[in-house]
Amino acid sequence: MSNMSGPNGSWPVVATVEVDDDELIARILPRVTPGFRFERASAAPKGFVWIDIHVDFGLGAEHATHVARSVVDELASCGFRSFRIVAGAAYLDLAGDSHGEGA
Repeated sequence: MSNMSGPNGSWPVVATVEVDDDELIARILPRVTPGFRFERASAAPKGFVWIDIHVDFGLGAEHATHVARSVVDELASCGFRSFRIVAGAAYLDLAGDSHGEGA
């Protein structure tokens, strides 16, 4: 996983998730939004795609943590045949634990 705390405006990888390589999401990468983006990771086991989730730290670490958690939760609810968090689970857990500075 990339560095988790960058200067304002940086887009570090905060999590990597795995899905089957024939899922629709694998065909629409990269995907960019104002607050997060998905990119295909360089390596994944045969039959799977690893998706790096980048978030914008320009609005602060706590905001970025909550965006990351929301994105992963939404992906997890998409009904993929297989879905797992490959990297970043501990970081994502901060979103549920933080009430002050989140990362």
